[in-house]
This record gives sequence, structure tokens and C-alpha cells, in this order.
Amino acid sequence: MKKTVLSLLCIVGVACAVYFNLESPTKITEVQVHSQQDTDIDKDSARDTFDYFLAGLGEEDLKTLKANFLRFNQEQAEGYQLDEDLFKRFIEYRAALADLESGAFQNLDFNALQQLDDQLLALQLRYFSAAEQQTLFANENTMRQLALMQLRLKEQFQDKEAYQQAWQQELDQLSPDLQQGYRNASLLTEIHDTEALDDQNRYLQQQALVGTEAADRLEQLRTDRKAFQLKLDNYLALRAEISADHNLDADAQLTAIDELRHQTFSADQQRRVRALESMDNSPKS
Repeated sequence: MKKTVLSLLCIVGVACAVYFNLESPTKITEVQVHSQQDTDIDKDSARDTFDYFLAGLGEEDLKTLKANFLRFNQEQAEGYQLDEDLFKRFIEYRAALADLESGAFQNLDFNALQQLDDQLLALQLRYFSAAEQQTLFANENTMRQLALMQLRLKEQFQDKEAYQQAWQQELDQLSPDLQQGYRNASLLTEIHDTEALDDQNRYLQQQALVGTEAADRLEQLRTDRKAFQLKLDNYLALRAEISADHNLDADAQLTAIDELRHQTFSADQQRRVRALESMDNSPKS
């Protein structure tokens, strides 16, 4: 449940990042993971750049991503270099999110979200100054406060029309970019909610939300994910059989698994599968 709550909250930050990424002229493939090499490095803000490099986690390990960021940063003009210690603390903050107490968040009511908001703000202040907190988290903190306000208004106004009027007044006080960020976050949530529908209704709902072309891309992405998951499930079943084969010593098992991986997946998918295997084999806290 903790992972679900934090993932839902992160949707807001991602939505804002999508909106604010208007121009990204820098493209340096040597410091990008493979899946990013047809994209531009996001330089809109320190937070966007940090998120961009850390998005490669899974394709590469954290040590490599840190090295990629440092190399990129040192190649920038002196006045445009980011605080490398801030990046280090941002990574530590991201890791510390996993330690948030999950027991209070079984239901996302007002009190639970308020408690989560308090814990996030306290955690931010543990790693960052107030100015740094504003730089890195201003948008997502504002969106979280809006979610709290929305829940409070729903409790306060039982009449739907009165609630909508009060809620619109709150939105009207936001700057235009934050209003757009809120709309982006709401759209992502609506798209996520369509996943529970059957194929036809899901497509029709997504078509109404984002148009035919984008709905087609979402459907293709879903098909690709399902195909990959099927291959992965079959691979893991066969890998388990190899690991349980007592006629093979450890080296022979590793060789057989490596051959199976190469036979089953493309080069890009192999990197992803290795990352999944690495996380699966890592010590559990």
C-alpha cells in the first residue's frame, strides 16, 4: 500500500514535469541510458534534470547514473552547473521515502493524506534548506495541498454545485502554469482509472480524454507491455527449472540462464530483464 500511495503522489510531480519541459536543447548520448538516447536532456530546472538522470535506474545502476550526471554537469558552462551536493541529497531523500510509515495510509481520507503531507514536508526539511525545498518541490507540494483542499471542501459542501463553485474559486487563485499542471495530473489519473474497464470501453474512454491518435498509442503500449510480460513469465518459469536442475553445477546454470535470456529477449529487453533480476535477488530489508 505504501508503494501505491507514493506512486499516486508521484503522478503529480511527473505531470508537472511534462508540462514544464518546453525546451530541452542539450543532447549528449554518452551520459544517457540506452532508452534516453533519442531524447533531449531536460534542463528546465534542477529537479527536472535530477529526475531525468535518475529515470535510468533499472537500465543502469545508481553509481553509473551518478557518474553520468557528474560528467554532464561538469561539461556545462560554470554559470549553468547544478549543485552536485544537492543531487546527492536528492538521491538520499528519494531513498528515504521508502521508510515512511505505511500503516496510517490504508485509506486515503483527509487525515491520512494530511499525515502523509506532514511527513513528506518534514523529510524534505531533513535534507534541504527551505529555499532548496521550494526549488525542488514547490509544484508537487502545491498539488498535494490542493488535494487536501479538495477533500476538505467535499466534506464541507454536501451540495455538488456549491462544492464545484468553491473548488473552482481555489483553482482560479493558482498561477496559469500550476492550473495547467493540475489539469495534467487530473488527466493522468483519469487515464489510469480507465485500466479497469474492458477493452472497448477503455479505448472509447481514452479516446474521449486524449483523442484517437494518443488512444491508439496507449493501446499499442498496453499490447507491448502484455507481450513482454508473457515472455517474462515464461522466461522466469524456465529459469526456475534450470536453477532447480541438480545435474548442472552453478556455472552451468548461469550459462544456461544467460543463453535462455539471449534467446528470449532483444538486446534492449535483456538490459531490462537483468535489472529486474538484480532487484529480485537484492537483499530484502
